[in-house]
Amino acid sequence: MPHPRPTRVRAGLALVALAVLAGAFGLGGRGRAPVVQAAAAATGAVELPDTIAFDVRYDGLGAEGVDLVWRGSVRGAIPARVTIRMEYAGRPAERGQPVWPVNAWLFYAADDFRRSFAAELSGSMDWRAGEMRVTGLVSDGARLGLPLEQRLQVRQPVLAGAGRVVFLSPVAVAETGR
Repeated sequence: MPHPRPTRVRAGLALVALAVLAGAFGLGGRGRAPVVQAAAAATGAVELPDTIAFDVRYDGLGAEGVDLVWRGSVRGAIPARVTIRMEYAGRPAERGQPVWPVNAWLFYAADDFRRSFAAELSGSMDWRAGEMRVTGLVSDGARLGLPLEQRLQVRQPVLAGAGRVVFLSPVAVAETGR
């Protein structure tokens, strides 16, 4: 998993320091905690639904000749383009098995860039059932660091289907031991 950029870390620390100072001097707005208000204003925080559904279609191999790529669209309140890159993560001799261990990268490019994110995921692809189930963390963009689960149901032989991303509460993840 990539390390946060030093600039992002410094900017985040500066934001927290400013928010704490504003709170100490009573500079917050009415009815809102000064720290929350300053953080939301500085980051341009926006809401995302807890569940995002989308349709996808297999788009072939990635340019590197390794990843299987699916692309799709999200319609509704937050329109977006979705790209899923999946790589086989098992031993070469077991590639013919019906269930693959996989790594996946989800790129969610919303029309409003502040709602865009990328996630690094791992799990399995069951080719018989046509289901990919992967979990991981948002690695960049909106909801940075939040755990999520992605499921993709693929209809064969056309390799098109429907996907769903569910953002998980960090508390729920800790309680279930995921």
